[in-house]
Amino acid sequence: MPSDEWYREEYRGREDELISSAEILELTGYTRGAVSKWRNRHADMPEEVCKKWREREEGKRGHGAFDQYWVRDEMLPFLEKRLSRAKVHGGDRDARYEVVSVRLREDIEKLEQIAERERNLKDELSRLREEREKIQIRAVDDQRFVAAYERDRKNP
Repeated sequence: MPSDEWYREEYRGREDELISSAEILELTGYTRGAVSKWRNRHADMPEEVCKKWREREEGKRGHGAFDQYWVRDEMLPFLEKRLSRAKVHGGDRDARYEVVSVRLREDIEKLEQIAERERNLKDELSRLREEREKIQIRAVDDQRFVAAYERDRKNP
């Protein structure tokens, strides 16, 4: 049995950028079955990067199991959507409130930073467009001059 199967070769050797199915279960509290169903139910689920087979444990029945891996930066936003839709029950409400309120403050701060960066990028883009237009106009004039000069030099 192969030790692993790679579906996105560009991540081979970059395992620190990946998140395993076991880590997802630990983070979310979902079951393996739920994670498997996401592939069919959610078009926005990130593509799997690889499948790594584990050796069968001594004395256990059945074949060796495997872990699936995804790109962490792609999977975490997907998981966040799943968790935000999850219902909070009983004693979990207070703990979840603490987590969500901290995350909300961080998200608002991050949104403000992104909006500021977008404004700066828009300003920079406007400046670049103006500069490009000036250079294009000058280049057209220069091309005309060079063509006329070369024509006049050939036909004095």
